[in-house]
Amino acid sequence: MSDVQRALQQQDLGLLAGARVMIVDDNRVNRHLLLALLERGGISQVEMAEDGNDALARMESFRPDLILLDLMMPNLDGFEMCRRLRADPRWADLPVLVQSSLSRAEDRARAFAAGATDYVTKPINAIELLSRVRIHLQNRALLSDLRMYRRRTEAELDLARKMQERLMPSADRLVESESATGVAIDAHFAPSSELGGDFWDFRRDGRGRLVVYLVDFSGHGVAAALNTFRLHAIVQRMDFDAFDPSEFLAAVNRRLCALLPNGQFATMLAGVVDPETDRFLYASAGSTRPMVWGPGEAEPTLCDSSGLPLGLLPSVTYETRSVALPPGGRLFLYSDAAIEIPVGPAGDDVLDEAGLADLIRGDLHEPDGRRFLDSLLPRLAAAGPIDDDLTALLVTRRSDAPPQPGPTPARRVAWRSE
Repeated sequence: MSDVQRALQQQDLGLLAGARVMIVDDNRVNRHLLLALLERGGISQVEMAEDGNDALARMESFRPDLILLDLMMPNLDGFEMCRRLRADPRWADLPVLVQSSLSRAEDRARAFAAGATDYVTKPINAIELLSRVRIHLQNRALLSDLRMYRRRTEAELDLARKMQERLMPSADRLVESESATGVAIDAHFAPSSELGGDFWDFRRDGRGRLVVYLVDFSGHGVAAALNTFRLHAIVQRMDFDAFDPSEFLAAVNRRLCALLPNGQFATMLAGVVDPETDRFLYASAGSTRPMVWGPGEAEPTLCDSSGLPLGLLPSVTYETRSVALPPGGRLFLYSDAAIEIPVGPAGDDVLDEAGLADLIRGDLHEPDGRRFLDSLLPRLAAAGPIDDDLTALLVTRRSDAPPQPGPTPARRVAWRSE
């Protein structure tokens, strides 16, 4: 016998020794016969009940791992006892092994319909009964382990989700930033599972300008979420004094290339609102196309977003682009989940940027940014299933914002990889 076989045998013996089995049978001789069989098989914790009522009264105190149940009993028979057990969530998945002299197919079907797990006919075959008892106890132990693992995993994922949410800007930061810069940001973030691969944040550069960036890592779930923590750590160590969008993306790309596993990448847009020129200066690493519109405009402008995604080639360079963003103007950024929604009769097409622009056209000048997003999200959900992480940012330059201070001397910083 191999070491593995010995280990499994010991595990099986330990499982049987710790198992709790209840015998429910109105015949005293049958009860003691079953007791002897179980003890011979290594099961010592056995409770006996004379009928269904007696068994139900003992359930809470004994808490069996398996029930050996006769069907034909006075007062409360096995069929009704099974139905009552399954109606109680505590015993909904408790193994119930019926042992009965009823052998017709319709009797078996009735027992299974009542909630029986397995069925053996009398006279009892000792080897068959013990084999089935062992299998059901093993299955129950595996199910218990699986539930414990699931509870632990859910708890850990919930903790990770809360940590990821804390990476995003808080409401207090958004209020403080709006007061300081005259630029409001309204945001929506919804991972497709417990964790997501989207991440966004904002900073202020050495001239007091608002810098905003949005990243979307390939995939979603745990692997993508880990990459958002990597990116957050990278950005935390970078200097924003002399922010330049293209140099910023190039520096982030170089660092991610050294960290991301093969086959993983990210799209990203990073830009700065410049109140002196009334422009938004940005660079894109394959991100979705930003949309901008000014006061009174009836259509959003779809801007260029070409550029190689991050994490593919360390030597890539990026282009800084410029688009008008006057007081009262708005900038809309979003992850690709908003434009990859399947549409059409067969779901063989996607919403794309033009379709998204159509959805937001009627709300371009909704004064409340939160209401803008709250109006858009149900329309996205109605367009089709969203099976990826969804992030949407509405950046609004307040037309009543106080004048921003002029430029201050800023040290030119090269965005170097470490």
